[in-house]
Amino acid sequence: MTRAPSGHVAIREAAASDAARLSLVADATFLETFAGVIDGNALVAHCETQHAPAYLVQRLAHGARAWLAEADGAPVGYALLTAPELEAAREGDIELKKIYLLSRFHGTGTAAALFDHALDGAAGHDRLVLGVKNDNHRAIAFYTKQGFAQIATRRFDVGGTLYDDVVLARDLERT
Repeated sequence: MTRAPSGHVAIREAAASDAARLSLVADATFLETFAGVIDGNALVAHCETQHAPAYLVQRLAHGARAWLAEADGAPVGYALLTAPELEAAREGDIELKKIYLLSRFHGTGTAAALFDHALDGAAGHDRLVLGVKNDNHRAIAFYTKQGFAQIATRRFDVGGTLYDDVVLARDLERT
């Protein structure tokens, strides 16, 4: 299903054939969010491995689901759900692995719409869990507004450099 959260932005579930588009927006949003905050070489290494089209095809082939936000056909954001990889996860959880949006589209309702798609995709699970950089106050505020609470901390590897994350969780209604 495609929903239009703002005039010219549409969100649709991505398929393996969208891996190049997902990779492009993953790199762009990650660099926009963390350039100057995280070591540049670590950022590039992370993008080369964790955002490569082949890596994303593999994730989707093994049960991950992704939603792509597009403005007039250009990718501007995405969300990715996967089986949990967080130590704080428990049976019945699903992980919101990524949700990023180009800053130009902040405040348009697109992030909330991406989150709603991911939330719909998490149906049937007990909790939605995620990790976020501990000083990414904008993201933490967004997730808190969506009903998340901190359950743990972790160290997150970005291109061989470790950073501190908070781990958040939100209970889901099982249907």
